[in-house]
Amino acid sequence: MDVAREAFVRHLALDKWRDVEDLREANGFDLPTAVREAGAFPERWPYHDAWRRRWVEHVLPAAAVGDPAAVYAAVEAAVAAALGDEEAERAARGDRPLAEDPQYRRFIDHALGRLAREARGGLEGAAP
Repeated sequence: MDVAREAFVRHLALDKWRDVEDLREANGFDLPTAVREAGAFPERWPYHDAWRRRWVEHVLPAAAVGDPAAVYAAVEAAVAAALGDEEAERAARGDRPLAEDPQYRRFIDHALGRLAREARGGLEGAAP
């Protein structure tokens, strides 16, 4: 399931990148301002402090340079690190593991459903 976690990291990073882009388009923010605004993480409560810390560590320095590709790479690195922090904090607090988190489960269920649909389509289209 390491692949599933990696895919979840990419999914979360892409969502956060969309937040940055939405802030740029809707509010006319430059890249550094949009990145700062996107770094609150209320959706990761009660683990949002770890997420903010990783955002500041990884993404804000990349945003100062202004290269969108570098910023996206930093977003992905921050998300991976923050998710690891969250998993450790969950264990320390006795909270349910990430594998039981509703958002993670929806992501996995959606991915597995898509795989099953693709497999059925491949099997249905195969010659007898």
